Amino acid sequence: MKVIKFPVNPFQMNSYIYYDEKTGDGVIFDPAVYFPEEKDKLEEIIIKNNINIKKILLTHGHIDHILGNKYSKDRFKVDIYGNDKDNFLIENAVTQGKLYGIEMEESPSIDVILNEGDKIDIADTELRIIHTPGHSPGSICYIDDNNKIVFCGDVVFRESIGRTDLPGGDYNLLISSIKDKLFKEVKEDYILLPGHMEETNVGHEIKYNPFLN
Repeated sequence: MKVIKFPVNPFQMNSYIYYDEKTGDGVIFDPAVYFPEEKDKLEEIIIKNNINIKKILLTHGHIDHILGNKYSKDRFKVDIYGNDKDNFLIENAVTQGKLYGIEMEESPSIDVILNEGDKIDIADTELRIIHTPGHSPGSICYIDDNNKIVFCGDVVFRESIGRTDLPGGDYNLLISSIKDKLFKEVKEDYILLPGHMEETNVGHEIKYNPFLN
């Protein structure tokens, strides 16, 4: 499996393509392309690597993670997967965008609802879902145990954590989601691929993240 990260939109959100190099089958995590050149870059990456996009996977419903939902769904003709507890964020994204001076098309709804314990496949690779609320009510992490990778959205960052001052945020719940849920589900050598900034790993965050110590 191969990961391609590309920061997009005014919020510099990390979108990821995760694909099987043998079959070409892959998914897009948070395809929030906004500017025309970002959409062109996404297209270029997919064509260059002969990737067959099978699913759109959302880590949560904040505007910076869903700006490209409509474009990507229309372009790749695939379902959007996510947790329905963030539906209220997706439904109000256009209004929220105006507060940031961003004009966007209304996002399609989530097609396939993912809950705690669900599993999805990318070729021969399995991702399991854990519900990690706190940054948003519907935040979920996607865990690939075979490759020791976690797509964690804005739950935890390198030596930081996601914001909890947005609608539906809860600081104590987020800390519990990280320490009592995510870090109990994976080992210290698992790589964390977050929605912003650089990658990190569980062991580093256990040792150095000031919010968790």
